[in-house]
Amino acid sequence: MTRRFSVVTYVLVGMLALSGPLAHSADGLASQADLDSAIAKTLVQEDAARSTITTLLQRAEVRNMAEGYGLDVRRAEAAVSTLQGDELQRLSGLAASADGQLAGGDQVIRISLVAALLIVIIVILLTN
Repeated sequence: MTRRFSVVTYVLVGMLALSGPLAHSADGLASQADLDSAIAKTLVQEDAARSTITTLLQRAEVRNMAEGYGLDVRRAEAAVSTLQGDELQRLSGLAASADGQLAGGDQVIRISLVAALLIVIIVILLTN
């Protein structure tokens, strides 16, 4: 009985040992091209987010408001390249919203827009 048990044990261990690599065949793994594509897509998204923030910081209205609060927009523009991840996406969303309101011809800048602009500039300056 013990010999039969040990034979069955060896067979099961062998099957388990071989099933691991088979379970992770080429279908389950990402190829180098897939990884390169994902990285390129992320870089394009980050560049677009940085461009959105930079576009907002280059608006005359934003520059005037920042100067009124004593904030250096040039320093903020230089710091945009250091933003990453969630912080970059969050600030890009705020910048897109503010830029849309300004581009839409809003003559009266609401307090929420001013707060958003100041948050964008201050966070950028603090991260540098």
